[in-house]
Amino acid sequence: MFPLFYCIGIRIILCNSQSMKTIAILLFVAVAAAISGCNLYEEGATTGKTAVAKEKWFNYSLQFCSSGDCLQTATQLLGSAKSSVKCAFYAFDEKVISEIPDSASAEIVVDKEAKAADANLSFASVYKAKSRGIMHSKYCIIDDTAVMTGSFNPTLAAKKDYNNVIIINSTAIASFYSSNFEKLKHSSKNKTPTAAAVANRKPLRKAILNNTAVEVYFCPEDGCAEALIMELRNANQTILFAAYSFTHPRIADELIMKASEGIAVKGVIEKSTTNSEYSKHAAMMANGIKIRLESSKRLMHHKFFVIDNETVITGSFNPTQNGDERNDENMLIIRSRDVAAKYAKEFNAIGVIEKFMLPSQLRSA
Repeated sequence: MFPLFYCIGIRIILCNSQSMKTIAILLFVAVAAAISGCNLYEEGATTGKTAVAKEKWFNYSLQFCSSGDCLQTATQLLGSAKSSVKCAFYAFDEKVISEIPDSASAEIVVDKEAKAADANLSFASVYKAKSRGIMHSKYCIIDDTAVMTGSFNPTLAAKKDYNNVIIINSTAIASFYSSNFEKLKHSSKNKTPTAAAVANRKPLRKAILNNTAVEVYFCPEDGCAEALIMELRNANQTILFAAYSFTHPRIADELIMKASEGIAVKGVIEKSTTNSEYSKHAAMMANGIKIRLESSKRLMHHKFFVIDNETVITGSFNPTQNGDERNDENMLIIRSRDVAAKYAKEFNAIGVIEKFMLPSQLRSA
């Protein structure tokens, strides 16, 4: 039987006859399931509870920091809060957080080693996350009705770097993130799932916003790499990716396999991260994947994939093993041609085809 959560104040009237009670309950279930925004929870074979939420509108805004002011976007959103702000950031500037109104309760989780972890804020409660790796998530929940996430840490130093900020107005998405925030706040150490659990995993948190499907994953417990690999495996035409660091061998292998099948695979990676012995950029380039190593003054800090111009994967998750198995991360899968077109445009702006490097040019890079 599905446990139902109230979306509006519907009350079952107690009836004298058992048949009338049954009819009333069935009617309540039907109405509740039809109402936009209600969450239905069903038991999965191996994953526990799978949330599927439906809302009438897909209301979002998207900002790319190299061409717009993400810092201003973040401060304005925080300043608009009426009742509550819950943020998880690896780093932040106190000036940004100070925009939160006094009328709104404010809670912030940061990595235990981050400079902001020692911030003495009179208007906010700051918690140090005790992650197995680092607390690398980047999101804010505003009034339990909107979520801001992406690759951007709200700091002045990151203002002009290659980053993205997406704001989704959705109580369902906000509830998914709020659940993760409580875990981070109480310093529960999330565990990497077993291979068997990952292989049988269904989307843990899924919302249908109008006709747009949005899935939310939190690493390490949700197996972000496996979810990403399954999306890549279904690519039929193109894969674009932009990453700060790329060290995950299975994700790299999947891209190489897709390139061998004739799928056009192109990427942009921050050059300063490719000196690591674990970087997979050389192996991918040697197998026909066109990769540009970004070396401008702007840090290439994006973490996104665009598949077949219709699916976007974004959030704080870099395709690395630490990101998948140790860090606290968040990842969104958005199935929208409109959103995909905007991310593809950003990719083309920073990854001009003439600047892509061939394997023979790698040593001089």
